[in-house]
Amino acid sequence: MRLKSFRLPLLSMFSLALCQLPSFAYQVDSTAHTVTVSPAATPSANTTELRNAFNYLVNRADKATQWTLKLNPGKYTTSAQVTVSGLQNTIVTSADASNPAKLVKMDGWDSATSAEYLLSFRMGKKVQLLNMEFYGQTSFANGPNPYWPDQGVYFGSSDTVRVEGNKFYNFGNCALRVVTDNRDPVPGVNSFRTYVNKNTFNNIYQTATTSIDSVHGGTALSTWSNNTYLNLRGSVKFASRTPGAQHIEFLHNTINGGDHYGLEIDNYNDFKIQNNTIQNIKEYAMTIYTNGSGALMKSGFPWGDDFIVSGNTITNVGSGIRFDHRAFWDGSQNIPKNLVIDNNTISQVTTTASYIPVITVTGGVVNGLQVTNNKMSAIANKKYLSILSGCTNVTTSGNTADGATLK
Repeated sequence: MRLKSFRLPLLSMFSLALCQLPSFAYQVDSTAHTVTVSPAATPSANTTELRNAFNYLVNRADKATQWTLKLNPGKYTTSAQVTVSGLQNTIVTSADASNPAKLVKMDGWDSATSAEYLLSFRMGKKVQLLNMEFYGQTSFANGPNPYWPDQGVYFGSSDTVRVEGNKFYNFGNCALRVVTDNRDPVPGVNSFRTYVNKNTFNNIYQTATTSIDSVHGGTALSTWSNNTYLNLRGSVKFASRTPGAQHIEFLHNTINGGDHYGLEIDNYNDFKIQNNTIQNIKEYAMTIYTNGSGALMKSGFPWGDDFIVSGNTITNVGSGIRFDHRAFWDGSQNIPKNLVIDNNTISQVTTTASYIPVITVTGGVVNGLQVTNNKMSAIANKKYLSILSGCTNVTTSGNTADGATLK
């Protein structure tokens, strides 16, 4: 086994009288293919140490071999964003899963000079982020308004990413953003195969897939499953500003407590939303709609095909499920096909507005619509189902309200 310790160059005795060498260094075990770091004494030292360890992994010769970056237990208060570009075949994890490493923004973190994320990964491939804890700066003590510069972890234009077993706390914007990077030379969607599983998000504004420019989109071929969202201030959001965002599965997740929406989806295709629990949400439990303006998008584009919303449990929410395929700002609008809303259990919907039914298909017509076997109860406004006139190939059967079949 070859064990290397990387330290700063030795200083002269005179220099040592003026400054003390840090008592940290990342260690490399080339036989076990691991790099190990430990918490340092200052935020700047933690930031430097993490950057150096990641740089070693990015620039290692054997990129085809899987390596592991292990963070020993403790609190890693950082002073600035750690940016990682081109990382491959790497697991980033706590050395002890029972005592996770904690990455924390220092007091006074200034996004204008330090950027917004704790960790920012670009152009990565086969990267896993496991069993860590991440802490932002926003308490929401004064209400649910976002603090946009406060973000957690970013994956831009990456392929085959696993985010599993982590905990995210107190982010005023995105705790986790998965998207096509605005610096990617390829327009459209270039973010693929992200698996977000068994994570906890508590007291955050949102998770999102929204790009920051007009020529790049969200993500594709991804699964989000068995995650828990608590005290959600915005939404779990999937949005794209270009075509190509598609093939998403959102399965067996729990969203409990929200000041805005539960699940929010804009401009995607082929989206499965199955067996989730959404409860205690002030507005819509689930809203799927056209979104974007001329300031943010080149033009509108077709979206909305092949949505499946089934087996979900929704309770104590302001409003239920909305599919709103309105025209884009430039007037463009397609007719989506194959929308299934089936076998959902929806109760305690609190809105009293007569124009907001529990399940609504509005804004534009759909070809191939199945709204079946949904069980609704304790609906304050007694408005259960609304389908826009002109939809074709429509099936509505087996839906009930307080046990009685809807006609």
